[in-house]
Amino acid sequence: MPTFTPEPVPFDLPLAREAFATAGALQAAATRRAAAHVTPDDLAVLEALNAEYEAALADGRVGDAIAHDTAFHHRFFELADDPDLLVSAELIMPRLSRMDLWLFTRKAFDPSQNSHPGILAALRAGDGERAAELVEASFTDAGEMLAAIVERSAR
Repeated sequence: MPTFTPEPVPFDLPLAREAFATAGALQAAATRRAAAHVTPDDLAVLEALNAEYEAALADGRVGDAIAHDTAFHHRFFELADDPDLLVSAELIMPRLSRMDLWLFTRKAFDPSQNSHPGILAALRAGDGERAAELVEASFTDAGEMLAAIVERSAR
């Protein structure tokens, strides 16, 4: 009977969870600051990025999905106009890139789990705090999904 050898995980799982939590906190701070500056044109850009993200996921274009998701979230840093937040994000986001790729190639995505529509709805309603909570939760949830996949594959 063949033995199963789990695929080695290319990162330290506790550090990965911490990276997702830290990125989520930075993203939430940027979203709070950006919410006061969001215009209808900004919402249109965010909606287009979300549509591209969803189409890429539906087509199985993982790299494109990650790029559109990254651009969606990066838009909040641009709108926040806070150089310190942007520099902090630029330091941590490369750490997440490899983990995102690993996660996106192993998870079957359910479109109902996409946090972007809820974030957009909160922004349209003028509820920057709710948008920030959803952004932070999306990163925390991604870290937990990553952990769950790693733990399942280790069995």
